[in-house]
Amino acid sequence: MNKSEFSLERFLNIINHQSDLLSLYLKALPFFFYKCDIDKLVFFKYSRRKKCYDIKIGLDKGDVYRITQGQFENCDTKALFKSDFNIKARSFGSSCNDVIRSFVSIYIDGNVKRVMKEDLPFSKLKKMFDSFGFNGPVSLAPFRSRREMVGFMLLYPSCDVKKIELYIEAFGCALDKLKLSKYSENLEQLLSDYEMSKPNEHDRVYQLGKTTMVIAHEIKNALVGIIGLFKKLGDYVERDEKSEKYYTLIDSQLKRLYNFVIDVNNFSKLKDDINLSDVNIADVIDDSIEMISAFYKNVTFSVSLDKGNYELMADKEQLQQVFLNLFKNSIEANSKGKVRIDIFAKEEKGFLVVKIRDNSGGLDEEKLKKITEPFFTTKHYGTGLGLSVVYDIIKKHNGFIKFVNVPGGLECIIKLPVNLMEGENE
Repeated sequence: MNKSEFSLERFLNIINHQSDLLSLYLKALPFFFYKCDIDKLVFFKYSRRKKCYDIKIGLDKGDVYRITQGQFENCDTKALFKSDFNIKARSFGSSCNDVIRSFVSIYIDGNVKRVMKEDLPFSKLKKMFDSFGFNGPVSLAPFRSRREMVGFMLLYPSCDVKKIELYIEAFGCALDKLKLSKYSENLEQLLSDYEMSKPNEHDRVYQLGKTTMVIAHEIKNALVGIIGLFKKLGDYVERDEKSEKYYTLIDSQLKRLYNFVIDVNNFSKLKDDINLSDVNIADVIDDSIEMISAFYKNVTFSVSLDKGNYELMADKEQLQQVFLNLFKNSIEANSKGKVRIDIFAKEEKGFLVVKIRDNSGGLDEEKLKKITEPFFTTKHYGTGLGLSVVYDIIKKHNGFIKFVNVPGGLECIIKLPVNLMEGENE
């Protein structure tokens, strides 16, 4: 095949057209087999909640060439995901095990490396390389986004990583972009939905949707551009006090735009019907922490799960909105700087009970009574929609939610029925 077929322009086009992380992995990572002479690739993604790396994809040259044939845009991603090597790789690192933690502590520092199997200090690390079929030198390539490690990949045999440096940077930015686009993809549908239902022109919600549509559309486009260029900015400016100040300013404005988009988008997507499926609440909490941590660096999460079954019938996307809004509210309500959010979950007589406690200082009783009312906010820049969305989603799931003051902060208590039809609003 002609090497021009695997240009940076084509790679950017591929990653910019993916709407979920798994598609990004399966359509972008095979590209490296055609750019480098490698036989195997294993991709590790950082989990903020677990504070470690998970193996997300393992790819083998034979499978990649046979399935993609250089056609990444329309390749059979299901076949790639079900390949023997991927199943083997994922099973090895599905739980952030101690072997991976040991490898990361020794070799991961944000730099490209060439790792020799014989130089590995522990036999368990050698066994990991044997499991992957790495019998010679391996290249370690980190993925970064906004100055932070978001993952890394191992390429076997070792290759010249320098020639794919721009591809690696683009892939790291794409991970961040997908987290944002998830919350803005339905903004353009907001106004048309209200138009179809022929709302009252004086309806407050309709006016909100109508006046923010144009603004939200522009914000969405700006976010994509900012995120794509943000990391590269740090590579071209001098490391002086003024440049660091500007860099921090851009970061804060990015968060502010993101907060606006997520509030309006979540409110626009609130519908009477819910799409039920089997949902693991622990996975929803984990994913929500990953997403919110990409934009807030001054927050520490602690998750405590009692032994039990955390499966329930629910709308996964709406439950994710619940946790994202609650986390964001706790973070923004804290004026002390360092935020701590403790999450406790347990199964209790057919219900899942989740408690989310922060160190925000709490609220006076009058404000606490109004906290879930639409348009009520204690922040000068807030929309007042976030906790209203949370309340409505829990109510639609026949659940129960309340907020109480605790020493040093606020606690949210959520009770959801495992079987939706058996729950009742309290």
